[in-house]
Formats: sequence, structure tokens, C-alpha cells
Amino acid sequence: MDKDNPTQEAFDKLLRWLDPDRDRAGEKYVKIRFRLVRIFSARGCCTPEDLADQTLNVVTSKIDWLIENYVGDPALYFYGVAKNIYREYLKKNPRPPVPPPDPTPPELDETCGYLEECLNQQPPADRDVALRYQEGEKHEKIKNRKKLAEELKITLNALRIRVCHIHSRLRICIEALMREATAPKRLDRERHI
Repeated sequence: MDKDNPTQEAFDKLLRWLDPDRDRAGEKYVKIRFRLVRIFSARGCCTPEDLADQTLNVVTSKIDWLIENYVGDPALYFYGVAKNIYREYLKKNPRPPVPPPDPTPPELDETCGYLEECLNQQPPADRDVALRYQEGEKHEKIKNRKKLAEELKITLNALRIRVCHIHSRLRICIEALMREATAPKRLDRERHI
């Protein structure tokens, strides 16, 4: 029997295995499928419905053996098969790598120092805009940005674009300083090897 496309006969046997009453068997089948979809979704699978259907098809393909040998709640067998399907899924779709930890305080202090140095390299008007753009919290920040745009006689969108360009220059500057700072460390390590 093909695990991908079970026959109607095998499906009928599966329903009888779930419950002799066909209506109750249909309800159990729907509940099991719904639970399988939730399990795969909770584990972060991209295609939980497909994995649930794959699980149902695998169980259906083994229905003759199950009718003769399996004792207990049929739903538990489905969940056991789902665990194996999930393992296969992980082999084909490994989890993304864990993101790096947040910077530790010394790294954060170092980055802030680079930011300060890069801000000092900017034209005074751009430095002022970048700093004032970040002032305040929530509603106050919005008011400050509107006021800044009015003072510069530009729209809020134009202000956002200007700040975006300033941030890009700052990012490039900070990354360059970070590379310079790590270059001597790399050279020292290479000398010791």
C-alpha cells in the first residue's frame, strides 16, 4: 500500500478502528488531525497541515497491522508517528542557528564609544539632527520629530530619509572602527600560532 495515497478500503478500516460508529469515528479523525496540525504548528513547522496529513497516511498504511496488534488509545499511536515525522522534517529543514547573545556591557560600551567618535566626525548640522531625532519617549518623541521637521522646513518623510542617510554613514563608520579594533588582535593571534 502507498503511504502517500491510502486506498478507500484502508481509510474505511481506519475509521472502524477509531470507532465502530462511523459518525463518532469521523469526529475522532477530525480531532486527531486538528491536534496534529496544532502540534506541528507549535513546533514551528512551515507546513503543519501537510505533516498532519502525512502522519495520517502513514498510520492508514499500517491499519491491517494496527487492527490485529495495537492495544490502547488510537490517538496516541498517531502522536507517536507524528514524533517520527517531525524528526524527519528536522533532518530536511534544520532549525535556524541561535542568534548571537546580546552585547555584554563592555562590548556595548565599546560600541557606544565608536558611535560617539563617528558622531563627532559628522557635520554639526547632521549630528544635531541625528541626536534630536532620537530624543524623547513615545508621544514626546513624535512631537519632537514634528518640531524638528518644521524647524528644518521639510516634511516628516524627508526628515526620515535624511536621518536614514545619516544612520547609514554612522553604521559604516562604526563597522570600520570595529574592524580596526579587531585587526591588531588577529595579528597577535596569528603571531602566536
